[in-house]
Amino acid sequence: MNHNQFKVFINQIPKLDPVQKQQAITSLNQQENPILNRLAKENIQHCKCIHCDSNRIKKHGKSNGRQRFYCNQCGKSFVCTRDTAFFYQHKPEHWQVYLELMLKRESIRVCAAKIGISSVTAFNWRHRYMQATEHTFEVRLEGIIEADATYFRESQKGTKTLNRPARKRGSKASTRGLNNKDWVAVLTAMDRNHHEYDHVLQQVNGAEINKCLGGKIIDESILCSDDRPVYNKICQEHRLHHVVLKNDQIHNELFHIQNINSYQSHLKQWMLQMHGVASKNLPKYLGWVRMLAWHKYQSFSDDFLTKREKLTQHEKLFEFKLLKVQQHNF
Repeated sequence: MNHNQFKVFINQIPKLDPVQKQQAITSLNQQENPILNRLAKENIQHCKCIHCDSNRIKKHGKSNGRQRFYCNQCGKSFVCTRDTAFFYQHKPEHWQVYLELMLKRESIRVCAAKIGISSVTAFNWRHRYMQATEHTFEVRLEGIIEADATYFRESQKGTKTLNRPARKRGSKASTRGLNNKDWVAVLTAMDRNHHEYDHVLQQVNGAEINKCLGGKIIDESILCSDDRPVYNKICQEHRLHHVVLKNDQIHNELFHIQNINSYQSHLKQWMLQMHGVASKNLPKYLGWVRMLAWHKYQSFSDDFLTKREKLTQHEKLFEFKLLKVQQHNF
């Protein structure tokens, strides 16, 4: 709105009746959505078109409260939520509250009741946000790195057609020991800066571990693990110093795997609270736990902290990571 349009708007205010004036006052006092503001600010600061990567973008009005941008290079427009977890999502006034409930580990039914949405909507929102955190990892693990594999019971929860006979949750496995039929293996790795990486393994072997972890680890680092030979291949190809730890060596002050074992224990406790997680959704829940644990060791600028005084630090970090997960790099 330019100066002349604003002047015309001011001149129309005395013509409003009392009800209209009250509605105008309510609209003016209404706080703007902090998530939409943050997304709009990111686009303005980084100035990048999602269609052609041009920096010739400008504001182009708003659509349903979402800031629009227009690219002078390609002639296309886009909203600030494009390619984010909030794209094509309704009820923006509930997004912040829902994220806070997720951080408190509330169930889907509790979230739906407190916000006033259906359980189906609450379920879809949860998986939308978890999918945004599924592939958010640190670029590299370096220094002293701890690695270990943990196992979760295979679950086809929510699947209409099972490829095996139905069973009750918590029942015993079909055979003793660990097998691919009854268990899902998850590789977890963490360096001393508490940068964590996890991956659902199809097969627990050297080639699979080297494929998923090899691109995340800096060469010539130190890898601490148990005495399983599956780590030999990645150590050879990336020239890692392999520290093999047995039961009587895990309490060494410098080389140990206590940090990753503690993280796995926390991860298993989290999964128990979910009352069974479908194996197909396991990567999403791993991302959720990773984001909640990340806040303990990350610091971020005071400029960002002052944006949302009502949120705690880990809530801000979770929101920041969701906003950061976009297909185009800001």
